[in-house]
Amino acid sequence: MNHSQPMLPAAEIQADHAPLLHPDILRPAADIFSRRADRLRQLAEGHAMADFLRLCAAVCHQQQALHDASRLDPHSAMLRLSQSLGLQLPAPVQSALTAVLALETVALSRLAENLLNGDYPADGPLFAALPLLGAALQAQATRSIRQRPLPAPQSQGARCPCCGGLPLASLLQRGDSGHAQRYVVCSMCSHAWPVGRVRCLSCGNSRDLLYYSLAAQDRAPAEPDHQQPHQARGAREVEACGECHGALKQISQLLDADAEAGADDLASLALDLLAGEAGFARIGFNPLFLPGRAPG
Repeated sequence: MNHSQPMLPAAEIQADHAPLLHPDILRPAADIFSRRADRLRQLAEGHAMADFLRLCAAVCHQQQALHDASRLDPHSAMLRLSQSLGLQLPAPVQSALTAVLALETVALSRLAENLLNGDYPADGPLFAALPLLGAALQAQATRSIRQRPLPAPQSQGARCPCCGGLPLASLLQRGDSGHAQRYVVCSMCSHAWPVGRVRCLSCGNSRDLLYYSLAAQDRAPAEPDHQQPHQARGAREVEACGECHGALKQISQLLDADAEAGADDLASLALDLLAGEAGFARIGFNPLFLPGRAPG
């Protein structure tokens, strides 16, 4: 894992006085989960975690069905996922799913509400089924918010302006000016709001940021080129903040036009693990991958 320097001089960016951004909030495509499933199957080819990515693709395929259906309560949505995925689910997940479905309505609603905020039991009999609960909540939140008028982007906050959800990852696209425009994709409603290009989403710091990417061990890091800042960057990176020690995945569609935030995040979990070993904690989460607690 290596890193590059911030792409703009710190003096040019005043994080405490970041200007309001004019780009609109981006709505997800109506077939977002089908597209994510296709991308996951593509990324699974030759991947060390191919089975996991293909299982996630199957979940995303069923998420599209949930998204297209009428609004369901968490129990009904989980039951539909359970029936649709069936034997594709590992035995521990099936067992945990049975336990979740047996919860009373109030307990399941509380579990769902906590999960929306990234708060969940990281061990115990329910843990293995929580990504499916997250998948159900994500599909329903995406459907619900897509039917509402979009708010105007008025801040660069760490919470989604549409639903209050936590970030999943940031996404780089080419803006109207031809330069990179950065958005943050919501972990729940899948909408994306614009934020500053070089700025920690958690604390606003822009002076001590590192960008980590996976590379061959024998490859020397390239010298920064401020004229062409993207040339030596990775399509999937982690932006790590030296102030608050927060980390957020960054997916670049400038370097990989087929990249999709949810899928490419899952295919680059090794980056999260390495960033964690370096002392950085992830900002937000991906509902389809919830880190557990090590035994002992």
